[in-house]
Amino acid sequence: MNETRALARFVAQTKFTDLPRGLVDNLKITVVDTIGAGFVGAGQPWAQRIVAVVRALGGTPEASVIHQDWRTDVSRAALANGVLIGAFECEPLTGSHASGTVLPAALAVCQRERFDGAAFLTALAVGFEVSARIARTAVGLETVRGFHNPGTQGPFGAAAAVGKLYGFDEERLASALGIAGSSSAGLLEFAWSGGDTKRLHLGRAGQLGLESALLARQGVRGPATVLEGRSGYFNAFSTPPRMEKLLEGLGTDWVIEPPSLKSYATHVTHQAVVEAIQRFKREHPLVPGKITRVVIRGAPQIMEERHAARAPQDVLGGQYSLPFTTAVVLTRDMSNPLVYNDDAVSDPVVRDLARRIELEPLEAGHDDTPGVWPAEILIEWAGQRHTLRTRPHKGSPSNPFTWDEVCEKFRRYTASVLGAQPAAAIIDAIGGLEQAADMADVARLLTPGPS
Repeated sequence: MNETRALARFVAQTKFTDLPRGLVDNLKITVVDTIGAGFVGAGQPWAQRIVAVVRALGGTPEASVIHQDWRTDVSRAALANGVLIGAFECEPLTGSHASGTVLPAALAVCQRERFDGAAFLTALAVGFEVSARIARTAVGLETVRGFHNPGTQGPFGAAAAVGKLYGFDEERLASALGIAGSSSAGLLEFAWSGGDTKRLHLGRAGQLGLESALLARQGVRGPATVLEGRSGYFNAFSTPPRMEKLLEGLGTDWVIEPPSLKSYATHVTHQAVVEAIQRFKREHPLVPGKITRVVIRGAPQIMEERHAARAPQDVLGGQYSLPFTTAVVLTRDMSNPLVYNDDAVSDPVVRDLARRIELEPLEAGHDDTPGVWPAEILIEWAGQRHTLRTRPHKGSPSNPFTWDEVCEKFRRYTASVLGAQPAAAIIDAIGGLEQAADMADVARLLTPGPS
C-alpha cells in the first residue's frame, strides 16, 4: 500500500540536478519531436474543428496554441495542444503518449508563470515517469477492458508535472493525483468504428490533469490511495495488475529511458514493418497493381483484431491498421507523413491490397525486447518473391534518434507549415532549454506571429 504517496514523494523530492545528463538530452529530443507532431496536427481537418471549438470558448489569453495566432487560458491551451500533438499518429510514445498529455500542461503553466527551462524539463521528467510507471503496471487495460491508455493514465502525469512546477509537497501532490484519478477516461471504441475521439483523449488528459493540480493548489483534497485502493485506478481499469512494476527502482531507474519515438505516422507496433518496406523499395521499385501476394508473419501484438481493419472509414482507422498501413506504404513514400490522407484511404489500389494482405501471428514470447515487435514480410509480384525481415525501427528504444536525426525529422515533417528560419529558431531554443530563463519566450516561437 501507499503507492500513491510514494509516487508523490518521488515527484516532490526530484530536482533538476538529479536528472542524468543523458535523460536531459533525451527529453530535449522528445520535445523537438512533440512540437513537430503538433505542427503536423495543426494542418489536419479533425484537429482544426476541435481547436475551433476551443477558440470559440474564449478564456484569458495567457498561453499559446501551436501554429495559432491567438492565446487562451492554460486549461484550454493544454487541451488544444494535446489534440494537435496527438492528431496524426506521429507523436513520441515516451511515458505512454505523455508527450501529448504532460508536455502541453507543463508548457502552458510555464508560459503563464514564466518558469525557466530547467523547471520545465524537471516537470517533464517526473510527469513522464509517473505516466510510464502507471501504464506499465496495468494489465489488459486496452486489450481486455477497452480503455485507451493515455486517456486514463494521462491525467496523473500532467497533475504530477504541474504540481512539481508549483512546488507541491508530498501531501498536496497526493491530493493532485487523487483528483486526477477521477478524470481518467477514454474508450477504445474508435478502433472499431472510427471517429475522432482518439484525437481528444490526449488533450483532455492533459487539461484535466492540469486542472487537478490547480484544484489541489487551492486546497481541494483527493484520495491518497487513488491508485492502489479497493476502488482505485488499478482495480477499476486493470485486470490483476503488476503492482511491483509501479515503484520498482523508483528514483534510481528511469523507465522512460531510452525514449520511444516514431519514424512514421502510424501505430507504433507497425513502425518496423513500414521501415522494412521503405528500405526495400529504395532498391526494388514496386508497381503496386502487379503485387499478387503479401504475407506478414509477426508478433501477435502487431496484428490484434483492433489493428487488423481491412476497410477503415477514415485516416485514423488506416493508421491504426497493420494491413491497411502496409498497403499504403506499398503504394506511397511514407517519409512524407502527409501522404497518409483521405486520398490514400479511398484509393482503390490501396483498399484492394489491404483486403488481400495475409496476417500470420507467430507464437507469443519469441522476443520480449521493449519496443520491438519482429516480423517478416513476404511480397510476390511479376514472378518475383522477396522476404523482408524487420529490425528495431529508428526511434525505438533499441535504435533511438540522435539530436541531429530528430532535427532532420522535425524539418521534414514541418516543411509544409514552417520556413527554414522559424524551424531553426525552435530547434535552437529547445537545444538550449536548460539555459532558458523564461519559457514564455520559447512558447512564442510556436506561433505564427505576436501572441
